[in-house]
Amino acid sequence: MSPVERPVAAMQDAIAVDEIGLSFGLFQALRLKTVFQPIFARHGPMLSPCAVSTGLKAESKGAPAPAEALAQFTSGERAMLRRLNRRLAIRNLGHFGCEEPDVDLLIGLSGTDEDADAEADALLADSALAGLMRGQVCFDLTDLADMDATCRLAARLERIGSTFALDLEAAGLLRTVKPRLQPRLVRIPPVWTRRIVAEAGLLRMLRLLVTTLAGRGTAVQVEGIDDAKHLRAALAAGAERLQGDFLAQPAVAGTAVDDAPLSIADLLGASGNVVSLSA
Repeated sequence: MSPVERPVAAMQDAIAVDEIGLSFGLFQALRLKTVFQPIFARHGPMLSPCAVSTGLKAESKGAPAPAEALAQFTSGERAMLRRLNRRLAIRNLGHFGCEEPDVDLLIGLSGTDEDADAEADALLADSALAGLMRGQVCFDLTDLADMDATCRLAARLERIGSTFALDLEAAGLLRTVKPRLQPRLVRIPPVWTRRIVAEAGLLRMLRLLVTTLAGRGTAVQVEGIDDAKHLRAALAAGAERLQGDFLAQPAVAGTAVDDAPLSIADLLGASGNVVSLSA
């Protein structure tokens, strides 16, 4: 049994299903629930959910688990939780909260995965069993241990018709070492979103980046949108995908979600006009 197959086998016993079909995890004294946060795409004056990212909510005896309980886990146990999170997210995507969920899943691999290639294979197999299309799962490779591992897995995902994402820094590095490999998605992390709002020059650079990447078939996703200023900057730069608590809070899988498109004018308030900057 490979290093990945051992924890995967253990996880089969750690996953249970409730009476409405939601999968949840059992890890030591914790009950683990999938949390989804929508990612939005712009369609004219509206924003509509197009994908979700995922996390875990840990409960102990029916109440949220205290932070100190989670902090006591070893690095190996935390890696196990990340693997469990991925499998729960795949199983629960159909319970995103809409009547007919039609969204992609952005799922991260990490440097703690002993064999990221085998982990990706296992997740794709789980996705097929859950009825997801191969292109519906996008693997975020930002946190893999090194660029060699990133290049190897990115090339393999391209060959089998799957997709991958990277954050801004990792995408730039990939471009220098393997220009042929092109992520489906480049993520702008929250720290950069805050800087873009504060520095006009960076906003112009983001606009140029969005245009350049669009020409290569890559979308840009701006994350950490916490207020109207962040949203206005992301829209002015022309970003295709948007995520943040200002647009939608994370919610436990199975929670009813209002999937009606969001009005950009309503979100921006009285100063709702957005003018794209020229490069």
